[in-house]
Amino acid sequence: MTSLFSRAVAPRALAALASGLILTFVSPPFGLSALHWISFVPLFVALRPDEPRMNFKLGYLTGFSGVFCLFFWLAQTITVFSNIPLVLAAGIVVLFAAVWGLPYGLVAMAVHPLRRRFGAGWIFLFPAVWVGMEYLQPALFPYYQGVGQYRTPWVWQLASVFGAMGVSYLVILVNAALASLVIARREGTPIPWPALAAAAALWFANLGFGAWRYNAVEATLAAAPLLRTSVLQQNVTMVTRIQERGNDVLKSWVQLTGLVAPEKPDLVVWPEGSVGYNPNEGKAKEIFSQLSQRGGFDFLIGGGTFGHDPADPTRRASWNSAYLFDKSGEISGRYDKMVPLPFGEYLPWPVSYLKDYIEGVGDFRAGIEPVVFKTGAYTFTTPICYEAILESQMRKLMDADLFVNITNDGWFGNTSAPHQHAMLAAVHAVELGRPMLRVAYTGVSMVVEPHGAIPFETKPFHDEAAVVPIRMAKFETPYRTWGGWFPAVASLVGALSLLAVYLRRAPVTPTSSAS
Repeated sequence: MTSLFSRAVAPRALAALASGLILTFVSPPFGLSALHWISFVPLFVALRPDEPRMNFKLGYLTGFSGVFCLFFWLAQTITVFSNIPLVLAAGIVVLFAAVWGLPYGLVAMAVHPLRRRFGAGWIFLFPAVWVGMEYLQPALFPYYQGVGQYRTPWVWQLASVFGAMGVSYLVILVNAALASLVIARREGTPIPWPALAAAAALWFANLGFGAWRYNAVEATLAAAPLLRTSVLQQNVTMVTRIQERGNDVLKSWVQLTGLVAPEKPDLVVWPEGSVGYNPNEGKAKEIFSQLSQRGGFDFLIGGGTFGHDPADPTRRASWNSAYLFDKSGEISGRYDKMVPLPFGEYLPWPVSYLKDYIEGVGDFRAGIEPVVFKTGAYTFTTPICYEAILESQMRKLMDADLFVNITNDGWFGNTSAPHQHAMLAAVHAVELGRPMLRVAYTGVSMVVEPHGAIPFETKPFHDEAAVVPIRMAKFETPYRTWGGWFPAVASLVGALSLLAVYLRRAPVTPTSSAS
């Protein structure tokens, strides 16, 4: 069996490895999104007809290296906040990459069978197979290829129609088209100019649509009313924060609030986990009530809720919550996070039995219903941390004027994770046509507008106390209305294409003729 490290295959393996490593530079904090249009060309060119096993290995190498580099921050986080050593934590990331690299190997096997069956049509059918892979695989972190274009405004407007996976289709389409040009030259076959022209036409048509939609949304936003909101974040590591007294932590957020209060904000937001005890009880409630009354602002606080377990009143339970104090100082609503973070806020089955052996993992209950916070002039929902990257949860929270995503990314340290998390949250502003305010304990905090523009953004681990205007206009996007029809249809097209390949290759059973 030929090895990836043999002299004959090594150059192709390096090409596949390059495709995986390029994905790291497409992702923030690097954000070199232009590389995305050629990122998979080395892999596609490295594949060969009639070598399905080697093509799987090459695709797997791309997937493994890309996932490992993109998510290596998991090892650093695990090491700092648990009793697991770095070597073992790195091993966990290796296992993570080993699993989530598999789909790359499987789709790589489809390139040349599709070429053989459909000719130049593979340029348009293979992206459908890719979208099907993204759509059907379960994902702890739904990192679709299309999200890498979230800072390219005219390209990114496509997400308002087809979602992030619609942009994935376009990215893979362009890569396939460019690869087909190189492959044709290598094989000495005619260059598929009509297919390449059609691919280029689709790309430019999307660019034209993007320019039109961006300018149309911008015109509406220019006339929209402004909501003045606070963005508060701190330059503090979670290692330091854990060691501080609760009263000192509270005072630090009160002091930051005092810096913005003279600017008369409409809404002040404290991020996830800023209060380590019930905000609706005792002295804490009195302090928060007075702050909102004196400042004349609505006051959203991310804090824990601790009480009796509804299923067993003899046991204590905890929830990750958001509380809203209105301008009169009264609590007008509470939302409990409905999707706790696996392996962070709880250990899922089947590894839940390890809870007594692994330090640093929480034991939070899930909230049971979405909550829309209402003020006199606007409504908003509060996806907490991980929820803001989950489409299914964001759809439950989309019936409001504004998303207020509160999070604490300080647990990830000064890694790529806060940047990636912010990117995956920002996706939903365009998809669902709502502005988003993201307030992160240590950053990245940002304002994302319904056409994807980011007029305000902070650096991680940087003190911030600012009042930021948000242009309050909402849009009924096709994606919001139609949901996930595009990835479902693309998955079906991809599956039928692969079925056609299989049926053509299936042996024909001979029949005896009548004598």
